[in-house]
Order: sequence, then C-alpha cells, then structure tokens
Amino acid sequence: MSDLQLGLIVVGILVVAGVYAFNRFQELQLRRRVESRFAQPPEDVLMGDPTTPTARADEERIEPSFGVPADEAGVAEPPSEPPAEPSLQPVTEPASEPVAMHAHPSAATTTATAAAAVSVPDAPPVDVAIDYVCSIEAPEPIGVATLERFAKAVNAIGKPVAVHGWSARGGDWVALPGSGGSAITRVQAALQLADRAGAINRVQLSSLRDLALQLAERIGGACRCADIDQAAKLAADIDRFCSQVDVSVGCNVVPRSGAALPGTKVRGLLESAGFALEPSGRFVLRAEDGRILLCADDIEGAALTAERLRSGPVAGFTLSMDVPRVSGGSRVFERMIELARHLAHKLDAVVVDDNRAELTDAGLKVIRAQLKSVHAAMEAQGIPPGGALAARLFS
Repeated sequence: MSDLQLGLIVVGILVVAGVYAFNRFQELQLRRRVESRFAQPPEDVLMGDPTTPTARADEERIEPSFGVPADEAGVAEPPSEPPAEPSLQPVTEPASEPVAMHAHPSAATTTATAAAAVSVPDAPPVDVAIDYVCSIEAPEPIGVATLERFAKAVNAIGKPVAVHGWSARGGDWVALPGSGGSAITRVQAALQLADRAGAINRVQLSSLRDLALQLAERIGGACRCADIDQAAKLAADIDRFCSQVDVSVGCNVVPRSGAALPGTKVRGLLESAGFALEPSGRFVLRAEDGRILLCADDIEGAALTAERLRSGPVAGFTLSMDVPRVSGGSRVFERMIELARHLAHKLDAVVVDDNRAELTDAGLKVIRAQLKSVHAAMEAQGIPPGGALAARLFS
C-alpha cells in the first residue's frame, strides 16, 4: 500500500470522526434546550402504577359522528337493533385526482357499505315506472361548478335528463343547474325510457350510469343506479305499448258546394266556440287547467295565420283530439262531433272523414268503440289518458 493511499484513509477516518462528533454535540445541545423548557418529565405509563387512573380516565369517550360537531356527538350507545341497510352504495376509494365528467364504459358499480341515508322522496316529476333513475349522495354539500359540469354532461347524452338536487338548507328538491347556492347533498338524474320519438337505447342508459358513478367518485359519495338490462327491456315494452294506443281521432269540415270557406268567418266561429289562435298557426281549445282538448288545423296542412284568414278563404279545416293526452276522452269526442256539426251548419259545409266521405252514425259508432278500447288498455297499464304519465310518454 502506498503512502498516498494511507494518507487518504487517515483523512477519511478523521472526516468521519469529525462529522460524528459534530452531530453528537448538536444532539446534546438540543436535549439541554428541550429539558430546560419541559422541566417536569412526562410520566412513563409503562412504569407507573396501572391502578392509578390517568387524566383521561374520567373523561367520557366521544365517538366520531357523521355531520355532528364533536361537542354535540355525546357518548356512543351500543345499537339495540341491527343497523339499517344502506340505501346507497358508496364508492370504496375516492379518486386521488378529479374524475373527468364524461362517460366511460369501464366504470364499475361500487360495493362498500354506506351509512343509512335519511329518507328523501323522489324528485318530481321522477317516476320509476317510466324513468331510469340514478341517485347520488354526498357526504357534504356539492360545489356549484361540479353540479353544473354534471348537468351539462348528462344533457349531452342525446335525450332530456331531469336533474334535481336535494337542498339540505331548504329541505326540498330544486332543478339543476340553477340551485341558487343551495346546499345540495343529493342528486337525482332521471332519463325517460320512452316517448313519441321512441325507446331509449343501452348506450344512453350506460352513459347516464357512468356519469353518475363518476360524480359519486369525484365527491367521495355514494351512487345507486337501476339495472340497465331491466331498464332496456322496460323501455322496449313501454314503446311497444305506446305505439299501439297512440291514436288521434278527428273529423273534417269542408264546403258543401265545393267553394272555399271564408277565413274571417271560420276564425270568428272557432273563437266563439272557445278556440284560440296559437302562434304556430292552429286553433286550440284548452281546459281550465290549460291542457289541450281539441285542435283545429287547415285541412291542407298550411298554417292558419291571422293574415291568411283575414285576406282569403280556406279549403276546410280539421278538428282533432289527441286521445292519450285528453282526460275524459269520450265526453270530449262527443263535444267535438257536436261542434263540427254546428260549424258545418253555420258555414254551409259538411262533416267528412279522411276519405272525404260524409261522417255517418255507423262510422261514429266504430270510432266510439275504438276509443273505449284505447282507454281501457291505458287504464289497465296504470297510464290514465290525460294524466301526468300520459303527458310525458306521448310528447
């Protein structure tokens, strides 16, 4: 071994020894400062008398409680009955990063156990008979920006989604977005399974479910969604039934001699019968609650504008009733026929069917039987004509 190597070894040993000595000196200095600040050393609980109570032995045990201040929580009593089953399934682990508010097919249903939720009624106008519903519960009020992103995302599914939030402050459901700063702790998103445009599809159902799961994961909350397979089957069944009863009955008033009907007189007679001219170019007869009972349209499909009626005649008009959306349909139908005959008499016209054949008592008897059949079928399915469910399904 050369002299250089020996010298380097000696220098290294001296450096290590110096560092150790310096650290030891710093440790002693720190210990003296600590002991001077805390002159009374803490009691060693391992060496003390186990029969001597400690300072916290006389204190009540405060159990943690969800949403209750510590000073109000009190002592936890053992439950006398088994805990209630959770109404929601929580996300097991909140995401460490914000979850993107868009659907992804890999989202999984959560499985951990949640605390039983306070009973909250379904948000109006949600009805599990015709809606696919996803419910999200949050451990604390959800931020306004998060709610707005969720509402925007679900409304991009392609079908209208009713989104409501439960306001813990107001104790009521409010439409989202636009909660007005309410403390929203629950969210309910409902996708109608069918309407006159057809049944909802599985992609749209999955999109809503995934968005709901992502929101629950984002806020560290809980989510419950209906089964997609059952919802898809129910949507197809509802659509099939609605297509069978979605009928409209009507009659036409046309001039007897082949000449056109004076527009101003047609308008005057319809308005005297209670009809009002709508901006869409049709006359509408409404019930006291605002629901449409009968409509009057141009027989050729053109808009019956005020200018057109004032400036010229019309070839005829059609009185019609949207059967599923009208309550007391048989009574309204009889009123429609009576009104058509009255108007025809005043206009020197005739009441005809869609084939331009004069409407006879035999033909009316067939229509009455069809109406009775449709009404019975709807009542049997729990969808009364003119009711709230019918108004949503036949829209």
